[in-house]
Amino acid sequence: MNLPRGWPLLVVASAAIGTAVYAGPNQGVATAGALVGLAAIGLLVAWPAARAAVDPRSPALPGVPEVASPFRTALHSGRSGRSEVVAQLDEVERQVARPDRPQTPGPEIARIRTLSRVEFREYVRARLDEIEGELW
Repeated sequence: MNLPRGWPLLVVASAAIGTAVYAGPNQGVATAGALVGLAAIGLLVAWPAARAAVDPRSPALPGVPEVASPFRTALHSGRSGRSEVVAQLDEVERQVARPDRPQTPGPEIARIRTLSRVEFREYVRARLDEIEGELW
């Protein structure tokens, strides 16, 4: 069985709240126990948000997978994903600058798929510069 990462905070919170409950008429011990218990629970609740702030690539909640964008997936697919990258760039250009922009023709996509990594990055950079230039 795997324990959750925050189990020490659960132990501290449980012990502190137990101490506060069984402190009886001793108001100082009860108050201190309650404050320590509440602080531990607060840290336990804030744990996923704090982890996400430190490492934004990790999912905020354990066990919740990240949803990859089609663009990111296409970039990680290498040459086979290049046609999707070009289609995404076409879509961005249609939405942002030129609604009448046609799809990139098949022979052009075939040529783009044969480019080296450096040449493909330069193509993507040039397309993005062109889209940005049309906005201004």
